[in-house]
Amino acid sequence: MSFWQNHPGIKLVIPFLLGIITSIELEINSSAFLIVSLSFLFLSAFSFYFSTYKTRKKIGFLFFLSLFFTGFTYSSFRTEKFSPNHFSQHGTSSNYFIVTISDNLQEKENSFKTVLSLTQFHEDSISICTGKVLAYFKKDSVSKLLKYGDKLLIKNKLNEIESYRNPNQFDYQNYLNLNQINYQVFLRKGDYEVLAEENGNSVFSFSQKMRQKLYGYLMNNGVEGKQLKVASALLLGYRENLDKELVKSYASAGAMHVLAVSGLHVGILYLLLTRIFSFLKKVKNGKFILTILIISFLWFYAIMTGLSASVMRATTMFSFIVIGNELLNRKTSIYNTLAVSAIILMIINPYIVYQVGFQLSYVAVVGIVYLQPKLNRLFYSRYKLVRGVWAITCVSLAAQIATFPLSLHYFHQFPTYFFISNLIVIPAAFCVFYLGVFLFVSAPFGGISLVAGKLINGIVWVLNQFVYWTESLTLSLIEEIEFTVFETYFLYGIIVSVLYSLFIRRIQYVRFSLVLIVLFCCMQVAQQYQFSQQKYLTFYSINKLSALEYTVGNQTYFISSSGLKSDWSMMMFNVNNHWNSHNILNKHYLNIDSLPSDTVFSHLRIANNVILIDSASIQVFDVVHKLFLKPDYLWIKKDKLKGLSRYLKNNKPQNIVFDSSVPRYKLDYYLPLIDSAITRVICLDKKFHKVNLE
Repeated sequence: MSFWQNHPGIKLVIPFLLGIITSIELEINSSAFLIVSLSFLFLSAFSFYFSTYKTRKKIGFLFFLSLFFTGFTYSSFRTEKFSPNHFSQHGTSSNYFIVTISDNLQEKENSFKTVLSLTQFHEDSISICTGKVLAYFKKDSVSKLLKYGDKLLIKNKLNEIESYRNPNQFDYQNYLNLNQINYQVFLRKGDYEVLAEENGNSVFSFSQKMRQKLYGYLMNNGVEGKQLKVASALLLGYRENLDKELVKSYASAGAMHVLAVSGLHVGILYLLLTRIFSFLKKVKNGKFILTILIISFLWFYAIMTGLSASVMRATTMFSFIVIGNELLNRKTSIYNTLAVSAIILMIINPYIVYQVGFQLSYVAVVGIVYLQPKLNRLFYSRYKLVRGVWAITCVSLAAQIATFPLSLHYFHQFPTYFFISNLIVIPAAFCVFYLGVFLFVSAPFGGISLVAGKLINGIVWVLNQFVYWTESLTLSLIEEIEFTVFETYFLYGIIVSVLYSLFIRRIQYVRFSLVLIVLFCCMQVAQQYQFSQQKYLTFYSINKLSALEYTVGNQTYFISSSGLKSDWSMMMFNVNNHWNSHNILNKHYLNIDSLPSDTVFSHLRIANNVILIDSASIQVFDVVHKLFLKPDYLWIKKDKLKGLSRYLKNNKPQNIVFDSSVPRYKLDYYLPLIDSAITRVICLDKKFHKVNLE
């Protein structure tokens, strides 16, 4: 039998998935597609009923179309903003909404961030509504007491979420839209009042309380410092306390997967449970009892770890694996099991297909299932320890081969020593997980749980030191890699083609793989040549900061406010993606607050606070310095506004750039003083400005 006949689940998931993606991308809300979907389903069933065995293959295309339009229509119906009750359908001018806090509050520097579910709004009368809103509560004595499930009356206008402000920046608006959140609100004391407490989902509330209690068990049993941060993330998915440097170290070592409760952790629990309850296979109806027990414990663990999207996804996937392996038949195709679990998850939430975790989880599992046995057979040792090391290495290699195109596309980096780090990280995760389960069970009784806590603290300390050591190795992390969506798909095509060639062992497939590799290399060479010819100015829009860059080929001169260069997260969010996508290799940093005078670089010169490039001049406005007579761009900063009114009355510059440090009320004051017929005004409070100089 062919692959497709053996794996009918894949034939179901592909058209359904394509229908969902098409619907979300096109954003079409039409009941006509329901009729089309039902028509194709009826036509497929009718044709199948009256067909013969030989003609049924021809019906496959009709069935494909019916599943495609089913996914399309279902996704459209599940899009909240298309619902007639969605608050946006009635306008957002109402200032009064009754909402429920539907997510945990995340503590930020000056606020608490969460998601609100709207239930009612008040305009001329009270009306029922639906929808989700991103909310920021200003930190104060009242907001510190807010928690999941609280019912609030909020009195503020909802605002649309801004799009990305800088080139190639992470599109946070699109990310939230794919989570069905289209608006946001900032609330201060007095903008809201609590109507009722703990009004949310009782299971989720219980989950959060349990997680807090288990976190307390870790703290009270000798787990402390950074070890507590890592152990709570590994065991409970509690990532709120992880600092940026610790996360960066684990990412550099290729060990980030242990800091998010996901497939690895649920898989470890599955292995533990199958060993503990293996005796049930020998009793009557034992397989059924074993399946129920394992699935129950897996979902209890999901509740215990906060019911995050990643753990629920992994638990659903493993629940189907348990049914296939333990209840039905161990020879049941894992691919069919994965396909069915994916369909269930897409039915629960069609937008899950855009979640990075969903994509990485399924690609990683497929890679491990297909590649790990083949890699494992390449080497054999009579020593059990060596076989164990090789098995872990094969799992790491299989997962990495399957996921690295996606990882390059989303994270723009590659941990070089992942295969070394996983030799320690995976066994350590097993030990910490088993000890953690023992600690949670024994903690209410005291005594021996302290021993487990000390062991966890010691193992995680060793793990952290190993991660720091791996990060310190030369070229531990290759960064600034940019892969477009097309390049990602093309790379997956090469991987599948090469693996298929190795499996089939036919010369024509090897030749096809070589052609794909040559084409990919040619694309990269052409792209590099294009980058070598680039020349442009970019005025960045970074909140309350100033930033400009002049790019020539693979070099850029980045002129910014003091402190921006050293702010890793700010640079990563606003600037680095742009550099990655344009292959910027050489960066020259200059401080706009203390520009060097009479300095000449290879492509840029600075003289008397004027930045001179090949075909443009930028004057940083400052009455202390002599102003250039007619600069191409006059750059205005918040702390250099003195004398600007007088200057604008007597001068008509070609372009004026108000950077994002200038507040809106200042812009409203100065804009009427500018003759817009002569001078072009560029405001960076919402969007960047780019000038091509090629």
